[in-house]
Amino acid sequence: MNVQPIRTIAFATLLLLSHNQFGILFNGQATAAETLCDNNFCACEAHSRIREHIAPSMFGDGGLVIPRALVLQGGLQLVVQNHAYKISENNSVLPQDRVGFNFNAMQDVYNGISDRLVSDNIYEYRFFLEETFMDGRLSFELMVPFYSTSSYSPDPLVSVNRGPAIENEFGDIAFGLKALVHETHSSACSIGLRVEVPTGAEVKADPALNGAGYIASLDDDVWNFTPYLGYFAMPTERTYLQAFTGYRLTSTSVDEIENPLSIREQSYFTADLALGCWLYRNSDASFLTSVIPSIELHYTGAWDTESANRPGLGPANTISNLIYGHSDRLSLTAGCSAVTKSGWEAGLGVAVPLRTNDANFSGFTVPSDRAYDWSLLARITYHFGP
Repeated sequence: MNVQPIRTIAFATLLLLSHNQFGILFNGQATAAETLCDNNFCACEAHSRIREHIAPSMFGDGGLVIPRALVLQGGLQLVVQNHAYKISENNSVLPQDRVGFNFNAMQDVYNGISDRLVSDNIYEYRFFLEETFMDGRLSFELMVPFYSTSSYSPDPLVSVNRGPAIENEFGDIAFGLKALVHETHSSACSIGLRVEVPTGAEVKADPALNGAGYIASLDDDVWNFTPYLGYFAMPTERTYLQAFTGYRLTSTSVDEIENPLSIREQSYFTADLALGCWLYRNSDASFLTSVIPSIELHYTGAWDTESANRPGLGPANTISNLIYGHSDRLSLTAGCSAVTKSGWEAGLGVAVPLRTNDANFSGFTVPSDRAYDWSLLARITYHFGP
């Protein structure tokens, strides 16, 4: 697998984000207003380009879908789709006072079985709240998800013939902090930390099938931590650039119960870039004040592999690792947001994976870099801050 071009793009994005004078690439030299903002953050808010209107949020690409491949008698069954947050999902570099709802409809999510594919649609529903403090320089975030996803209590006998069933599950609650660390009249930089709490459902195998070569129950008490860096810039009065980069880390291992196996899941690097413009903007309008189309590029890479250990037997390997050991996912999102005078923001977008890489395993292939065919992204947000 040749992933060098994608990794080059990812590292280039990270390098640009870390450059403390990135705004000069757009504006040439820093103005007096930029210097004032940099020294005193919001002191120039009255004439700040980036604070004149509600800063647009990224759509993302449907979240991070991590298949958990488990052994099933008679073949391979990818039963469980683990859902995880990505920093770019409905996130903005600038701390904001807002509350809202996200809906992601991922079409034809790949669930491999034996030598064929079973495709299902998976839906995510996420409520979120962000509240600022310290004069708007810090914010606290809270996210509560629900999923219509692969069954966490599967019937293996049915799954062999029909593929994994779909059921509704409560997800992992997430919270985090965001801090604005640099601001000029046309750019801003923030750092943050997102924490995912293991509140979601766990895989429960039918006890009657234990020892028969079927899947085992999973004990998932893993906390996940994602430190990230964000950058926002407005090179002109009507155009903007927004970027995030982060690294998702795990706290401990997932444990199989009936067939003891301790699995340390992969860490993921993410790099996200959005370009947009105000197609329409009128602060004096009585209802619709902004229409903002945008296009986004999202990269997710698993640069390490799962590590597994059987008590008393030492290191082991997992089917998930053999298939998804070094996944590199690249997707494109196009969307449009609208903002009203009263502070409501609504957005609709579509995400499409750009890479397809087939992993070969036991004589059949599974697409390791394409989690779904396409995804519909919708959101509604109420901004209640000043």
